Amino acid sequence: MNPSYEQLLYKAHSNGKIGTWRVLVEDEGHCAIMTVAAAKVIGGKEVITETEYAAGKNIGRANETSYLEQAVSEARSKVAKKIDNGYTETKPEEGTVATNGLGLIKPMLAQPIEKVKQWDYPVMVQPKLDGHRMLATVVDGKAILYSRQGKLLDVEHIREKLQTLFDRGFWDGKTLDGEVYAHGETLQTISSLVKKPKPESTKLVYHIYDMVSDMTYPDRHLEVTTLVETLDELCVVVVDSVEVDNKEELDSLHAEAIGHGYEGTIVRQSDFPYGVGKRCKSLMKKKDFQDAEFEIVGLTKGKPNRRQGTEVGIYRCKTDKGVEFSVTAPGDADEKHEHALSGEEHIGKYLTVQFFNLTADGCPFHPVALRIREDV
Repeated sequence: MNPSYEQLLYKAHSNGKIGTWRVLVEDEGHCAIMTVAAAKVIGGKEVITETEYAAGKNIGRANETSYLEQAVSEARSKVAKKIDNGYTETKPEEGTVATNGLGLIKPMLAQPIEKVKQWDYPVMVQPKLDGHRMLATVVDGKAILYSRQGKLLDVEHIREKLQTLFDRGFWDGKTLDGEVYAHGETLQTISSLVKKPKPESTKLVYHIYDMVSDMTYPDRHLEVTTLVETLDELCVVVVDSVEVDNKEELDSLHAEAIGHGYEGTIVRQSDFPYGVGKRCKSLMKKKDFQDAEFEIVGLTKGKPNRRQGTEVGIYRCKTDKGVEFSVTAPGDADEKHEHALSGEEHIGKYLTVQFFNLTADGCPFHPVALRIREDV
């Protein structure tokens, strides 16, 4: 049987290995089956997920689709999202630096501090911001801002200041790493101000905490600090970094950060270079709860509240090992009801889930949905 749609993509991982991701849609005559298979290395064991499409959408309307058209449409959507995240149709060479959909480098990611078994003091400590990751670089003489996943960000008042640094020769275009943030505002508000620029967007500040370089962290932090000092602008700042010598000092700074409304603390081992696209042990995050992002693969509904006439959306999510679990949609009663009505549009997106720890089979224990990731 010839497939109705098929696509194979490749991904250069941070360890230099090449992984694969493929999607296949087949018409079974009474339904369509979409098969997604992913392997961390070429020829390695695949994690396979199958989805059945037994009915189309919008039946009887001008935009009606058959079950096969619906399956192919969703498969194409998945492919587009993967390409946005740096997957390619052509196989890259092993050792290729991990890039996003713009062809630009991906940021270094933090490990939960409890997963790093051995590290030594002193370490550098910063408050953990609950903003949007934003990197800045220069392409063809123009300063650009982009997200972790590779979307160009329109925060013009910040971009203009960085452009000035480049034009005056203070900044050589070396990639800066930080977050676009407004202390005291929710992540949803920050997202709104980035996605749809408005006058209030000028309250957003670029908090730089690193730069891409082979230098040690103290040297990188010093270079960024020196760079920003030449700007003398409040919309671009450097995140303070404090050296601590023991657990008591770390715990004290962590409690202080939580008390000031931050998400936690970032802990850095000093004598390491920037790890492009890697989740590095030299960069750790310390929070009172764990959280992680999981792909949404389905939607169900909880017991309706007949008195209020509302329903509750329940998302089915999948871990990176292919284990599925359910979690109630985020938000208040009205927002949960909205998820119940239109949550299918979020399938394929990622849901940030807070939890105490992982069970033996890798599922979040006592999961609480926080928000759906909208890559701005």
